[in-house]
Amino acid sequence: MFDCAIIGAGLAGLVAAQHLVERGLSVTVLEARNRVGGRVENKTLNDGSYLELGGQWIGPGFDSLRELIDDLGLDVVGMPAPGNLIVRLRGQALAVPSSEDEPALTPFEVSDLGQGLLRLRRLAERFRSDNAWRKANDAWLNQDLRRWITTNLRTQGAQRRFSEVYAAAFGPMPKECTLLEGLHQVNSGPDLETMLASNGGLHQRRVQGGMATVAEGLAAKLGSVVRLGAEVVKVEHSATSARLHLADGEVVEAKQLISTLPPRLAMALDHEPPLPAWRAEAADKVAPGNVIKAFLVYETPFWREQGLSGQSSADEGPVRVTFDTTAEGAAKGHLMGYFEGADADSLSRRSVTLRERAFIDSAVRSFGQQAAEPLAYFERDWAAERYTGGCHGAHFSPGVWTTNGPVLAEPDGVLHWAGAEYSTRFNGYMEGAVRSGREVAAVVARNLA
Repeated sequence: MFDCAIIGAGLAGLVAAQHLVERGLSVTVLEARNRVGGRVENKTLNDGSYLELGGQWIGPGFDSLRELIDDLGLDVVGMPAPGNLIVRLRGQALAVPSSEDEPALTPFEVSDLGQGLLRLRRLAERFRSDNAWRKANDAWLNQDLRRWITTNLRTQGAQRRFSEVYAAAFGPMPKECTLLEGLHQVNSGPDLETMLASNGGLHQRRVQGGMATVAEGLAAKLGSVVRLGAEVVKVEHSATSARLHLADGEVVEAKQLISTLPPRLAMALDHEPPLPAWRAEAADKVAPGNVIKAFLVYETPFWREQGLSGQSSADEGPVRVTFDTTAEGAAKGHLMGYFEGADADSLSRRSVTLRERAFIDSAVRSFGQQAAEPLAYFERDWAAERYTGGCHGAHFSPGVWTTNGPVLAEPDGVLHWAGAEYSTRFNGYMEGAVRSGREVAAVVARNLA
């Protein structure tokens, strides 16, 4: 009998296993796939370059992830090349100067900016979906937009960067622009959060060699602790132990159990005794994200010759954001984009050829006719992945996180929960997965002491 069994070899499961093994405990990690990493995955191309099909960006405050990367001796790199950002608005492509030459935001300003953007996006969503709320708050919504900005973003750096990109997306802000008018713009225009992140304001980073090297590095250290092709189909758990039934009929026993499956996938397993009804109901409301991450490979990153960064944001079309993800030293140009939400749901039922054409058409509208003839197209439809069910992270329906979110991570006897969806900080992000795996491992170690 193992001290602890872990379902899933994503970042949360691997980090939890590492911490438990370092404490001298016997651990097994059961991964249904034939690879580690979960929603982190590399695809190696014929020329030796790679595409990151899953999570890749390291944002501000990802301290636990950065510490893990440093411990593994991996290097972190910035965006591939400076240049202007393309903003497509109402059919017109505009080149917006990069903020690379502007003063970098401090960590506090970055946090302030992120919180302000989150408030604005939530307001825009409620403005669009809740007519009664909109009518009840008519007077408040007609306040000056600049006043809202200075009230909700406390630092001058965050206020300045917000105003710059808002103007790039929607044009100069009228002197008497109201919050109501601003919310209309946010609901009809490009994604401001994407623009701010891609335009240098949040200083995104990547791991040299791809984020998958982090998972692979952890797995290499764990060795035979990690078992691939080990699909768990049933979980029996009591007050003192757990029995995991694998698809091939094998049974694995452990004193403690950590499940790193997203809520809906976790509920799809057969649990004996059944999990509390509230957990199943909450999991049903936590819809997984729907994203197809796609890549166009070109002979060269031609956009750089035009003074462009390869980053774009648009107010229409199935691919609304792109990034230059050409790895350092790669000869070919890699342009990455997302099919998201309703577009991903609709296009996932169509042919790969149609999705490729849709991406190419979007790239041509942003970068010109040179984008019309890529060498290859690659994609990963995460909603179609059996052991993932969706990406980036799960979306909590209104009220679900407030009511049940924090307790989703509470253990059920010897059964513990870890992963991006169960983290109280950086929920839905790789940083959240790392923190959750580490924190749950500490709880399990205390229980076994």
